[in-house]
Amino acid sequence: MLKRIKYVSRFDKPLSADAIEEIGAQSQRNNAAMDLTGLLMSSGGLFYQVLEGPAEAVDEVYGRIVADGRHTDLLLISSENDVERAFPDWSMQTINLDAASHVRLFPLKALIKAVFEQGRLMENMMWAIERTVQHEMRRDD
Repeated sequence: MLKRIKYVSRFDKPLSADAIEEIGAQSQRNNAAMDLTGLLMSSGGLFYQVLEGPAEAVDEVYGRIVADGRHTDLLLISSENDVERAFPDWSMQTINLDAASHVRLFPLKALIKAVFEQGRLMENMMWAIERTVQHEMRRDD
């Protein structure tokens, strides 16, 4: 069974274009050995990644990503099972939007930032809902 996850995260500290390229190169080597494919984009201190492949391998790599100190504010956008690969030819295509010069890629920078900010907003709203319910349930006791 194939699985696909998508997430966004913030860099723990600023990363150079060379560092981002090395992360991508390392991901390509590791992913090829695990039959994983996907996309890694970076922009404005944010990562956006799509990772797909055998469910066990996706879960293992995502667990390492969660524990990786280079990521903060990690937000899982989606996790899907029984999918077809969207990026079957890319062990990990890496795109540094801050270094990209192709004008067609520029809107992606705004989209990645908006996805990240909306995810943070959703987390805050869920926290407010949960706190309100807890407070109201205590009042009814």
